[in-house]
Amino acid sequence: MTSPMVTPPIQSGQAAAPTTRRPPTLRRSWMFVAGMDQAAHARAIAGGADVVVADLEEFTAAADRPEARLRIAAMMADCRAQGVVGAVRVNKLEHDGHADLRGVMAGHPDVVFLPHVDRAEQIVALAAEISLLEADYGIAPGSTEIAPTIESAAGMLALSAIFNASPRVTSCLLAAEDFAASLGAERGADGIELRYARSRFLLECVAAGVVAIDCPCTFRNTTTLTGDLEVARRLGFKSKCVVFPEHVALLNAAFTPSVEQVRAAEQLCGAFERQKSAPPADLALWIDAPLYNNARRLLARHAEMDGWRSN
Repeated sequence: MTSPMVTPPIQSGQAAAPTTRRPPTLRRSWMFVAGMDQAAHARAIAGGADVVVADLEEFTAAADRPEARLRIAAMMADCRAQGVVGAVRVNKLEHDGHADLRGVMAGHPDVVFLPHVDRAEQIVALAAEISLLEADYGIAPGSTEIAPTIESAAGMLALSAIFNASPRVTSCLLAAEDFAASLGAERGADGIELRYARSRFLLECVAAGVVAIDCPCTFRNTTTLTGDLEVARRLGFKSKCVVFPEHVALLNAAFTPSVEQVRAAEQLCGAFERQKSAPPADLALWIDAPLYNNARRLLARHAEMDGWRSN
């Protein structure tokens, strides 16, 4: 359920919400960083990621969370100043999630991630809590997005209900290691064990109009990442989680049509249209419809990105 790109009008007495937030469909790279590590926050903001996600769950010790919440709230202003989408992953509400939200909402994060989601009720409760805090902090109502994290087979099978639990759900992340563990799968650099889950996840997200954030490549080797990105693109992903800073540039490039790709796509589309009236004598030169459709989608993606840059 995709919300509008532009945040709602600001009511009297409310803090200004960003009006130029990168739309969910154009958020290619979601860089996760430790909640306490201010140096990592700064590097990630300057490192080219479309979204920086400060993590209060896996990457932050429980004893450090009170201080980390303050640092994350401050990080959000830095994200806005640099045109980066600022996000946070809180703990489950039944753990430290309520305290996490109270601490970070002062900074107005653009997106709140919730881990280990496997029931719609978790999203309903989170959305209600965010609404209360938006009112308390003078944040435009409805402007804070939610991104569930799917980390189990149960979560995968509940995706439709999860997506329909709140209009705040604009994106969703598929985990890698915890999801594989929930299946009892053996991990490998080729990622065969997650291929079906990634396809099923993408299908559910597309059907619901939710941006599918592909699982991170948790193998640091860039050759492994290159193969993983090829699979992601072939499947249809346009967005991916990142845990290693050096992966950001490669990921952004994989999900951004290059000048050469755009030129080639334009030429292919032109040749396809011409062959309708003048089929080539040599069938080896025939352009098949799947290749034409690929080119059209690439050009549409390029136009969407170009339009965003022009704003």
